Order: sequence, then structure tokens, then C-alpha cells
Amino acid sequence: HQDRVWCAAWHPTKPILATCSGDKSVRIWQATNAEDPTQWQCTNILEGGHKRTIRSVAWSPDGRQLATGSFDATTGIWERDEEENGDYECVATLEGHENETKSIAWSKSGALLATCSRDKSVWIWEVEEENDFECLSVLQEHTQDVKMVAWHPNEELLASASYDDTIKIWKDDDDDWYCSDTLQGHEGTVWAIDFSATGEELISASADQTLRIWRRFKPNNSMGIVPTRRGEPIWKCVSVVTGQHERCIYSVSWSKCNGLVVSAGADNTIRLFTVGPVSEDATGRLTEEQQKTLNDPGVLLEAQCVTKVKNAHGTSDINSVAWYPNEEHGDWLASGGDDGS
Repeated sequence: HQDRVWCAAWHPTKPILATCSGDKSVRIWQATNAEDPTQWQCTNILEGGHKRTIRSVAWSPDGRQLATGSFDATTGIWERDEEENGDYECVATLEGHENETKSIAWSKSGALLATCSRDKSVWIWEVEEENDFECLSVLQEHTQDVKMVAWHPNEELLASASYDDTIKIWKDDDDDWYCSDTLQGHEGTVWAIDFSATGEELISASADQTLRIWRRFKPNNSMGIVPTRRGEPIWKCVSVVTGQHERCIYSVSWSKCNGLVVSAGADNTIRLFTVGPVSEDATGRLTEEQQKTLNDPGVLLEAQCVTKVKNAHGTSDINSVAWYPNEEHGDWLASGGDDGS
């Protein structure tokens, strides 16, 4: 890449990585030896689909399509021509956002695509036949730039993170999408979010230099935690990770294989955490907010840093970290930074 790398995304089933950059291109990388994560070759360069920086890239669950979100306010859908020369072709361009597209995400079924933008909106698209995409809903409850969208791993439930310091949870009621909960607590832009493997927890990374873990409490839960006014499940903060990063945290990834969390940001450091029940001696460290909302410390989680990589991209900011999505290479981790690597 000739400019900073904004996002790195793994193919769902193969040792293939897509990266996107300020140079308006996407590069497809393939491991030359599936057992050796140190040897990679660039097999394809996707160019010409966008007029400005490509900020986000995401594979469809079946790996057949690649979506790209750009500062030119569009989303591109790319397919590989298996029969001809193996090149990727932009087969659809989704238009509608009024400003930079910041993030894109496919639902687990592949039937829905979510996009978000600096225009403060989240769009839900239905994936139809012959590369046709229909906008089902435009969600406009954030008051600022929406930085990221992430789908629940097992349900058609969407989370969005914003410059307004909040996370919103979106649900579908007969094709009518609505905000079921707003997660408040961060004191700065929420840059990144990711669900745990079960989807019962969500982790968020913020400009306030903290990570927060949120847990879903369903109605009639054993903890006596009251649902939302609509009787919906409510998300509560069960862990605040402070003092680990020295600057803004731009990216977080929660492994669906080993349960480890990785985070990175403007301090050039990648940190690796284990997540588990809070230890008894740590209950004294609860914030007043947690003590107030959670009268049972048993529901709290603790993230412990087990290793860190300083200067992972030299002196450059790290914009993206991503765990390999399945067990085959579950210990592989990709990162992308301002140094173009």
C-alpha cells in the first residue's frame, strides 16, 4: 500500500486477508503455505471502484463477495471471476450516504449488509439476487459520525458505535428497525466494537483510552436487573479496562475461537487480554456506576493483559486488529497501521 492501512479483514474460511487503504485500493493477500503465517503474497489489487480513501472492507459469510466502504460515500461489492483470470470485479455500487462511509458489516446469514457514515446514519441493506441491494431502513438516532457497525454472531441484531460517545443496539420488528438500547459510559468517541462468540457480551474501544465490556440481561434474569421500558433485554457494563493504552484505542477484536481480546490504537501498542469472572479481591475496584447497577459482583468480568507488542507498526498508529475467524488458524492475528503495512 502507498498510504495508511485502515482495515484488515479475514476471509471466512481460507487463509486470505483483504486490506484497504488511503491509496484507494484493496489488496488481497494469500498465505503461500497454509501452515506458515510468515509467508504471504499479494494475489490481487482492487482499484478503480472508489474515488477516495477506502476505509472499511468485509467479506460476505460465504466468502463469495467483498464489500468496500469509502470516503466517497459509496459501498462497493466485488466478486472474483473464477472462470477468467481470477480478478475481482466491482459488480454493484451502493449509494445513499451523504458523507464518508466509515464501516460495513454482513449479517451472519449474508442476507443483510449494514453501512454507517459520517452523515450520522446507519443503513440496512437487503441482499437480493443478481447483485441487487435494497435499502430496508435508514437509522438516524446517533447525533454524530457513526464509526463502526457490527452484527451479532447468531442473531439479526446490530450494534453501532459513534463519535457521540454511545453504542446503539438495533433490532428488527417486521422489517421496521428500531433502537432497542443505548449504551452510555464512554467519555470519548467509541471507535470500535465486537461481540463475544456467544453474542451475550460486547466489547467497545474508545478515545477515552478505555475498553468496556457490556453484557446482555434478558427479562426475568436471575440478577433482578430490570429490562428496558419496552421490556427488551438491557445491556449493562460489566467491566472497564483502564490504564492499558496511553492514547486513543482505535480497534478491538474478540476471538471467536480462543476467547482472547486484542486491542490497538494511537499508542502503537497491541495488547492481548484474557476475559473471565472478576476475582474476589478485585471487587473493591468496582466503579460506583457498577456497584449501583450490579448488586451481584458475580456478573462482572475482568480483562487481564497477558502480553503486549510495543511499536508493532513502528511509530505509527494502529487502525485495525482482527483475529482469524475459525479454529484452523485461530491464533493468527492481523493488524493494519498508518505505516502502510
